[in-house]
Amino acid sequence: MLRLDINLLFTVLNILIWYILIRKFLFGPINALINKREAAIAEQYAKAQQLQEEAKTEKDKCALLQASIEEEKAAAAASARDEARAEYDRIVAEAAECADQIMEKTRKEAELEKSRIVGSAEREIRSIIMEAAGASIASSMTGGEAYDQFLTKVSET
Repeated sequence: MLRLDINLLFTVLNILIWYILIRKFLFGPINALINKREAAIAEQYAKAQQLQEEAKTEKDKCALLQASIEEEKAAAAASARDEARAEYDRIVAEAAECADQIMEKTRKEAELEKSRIVGSAEREIRSIIMEAAGASIASSMTGGEAYDQFLTKVSET
């Protein structure tokens, strides 16, 4: 059985002293170190949260910037397309005008050439008629012979 004597009192007192000493010198610094570690971890967690929020803000800014760049790109492409269409229309109109001028010039040259050829043919016919008339007068050919000679000269020319 358990006896209450002075040894028990000294044992209890000894345990209490050891408890106080261990708590003060062993657990005190360990608890302080644990508290410092927890504070450092909390500070790093807060920094990570802040960096995550900043990254989200920057991501949103980049998305807005990208959207504005896409809009500018689309506007520039539409503008370039409109300018190209206008330039195309201008070039086509200029080409059509140039083609009309060339056709008109060609038509005038053809008419001039036609009138020159007709005039030349008329002069040749007149000269042949004059030769035939002169030959008919100079010789005493009958009308049929003079006509045949005239047709021969016409077919030669």
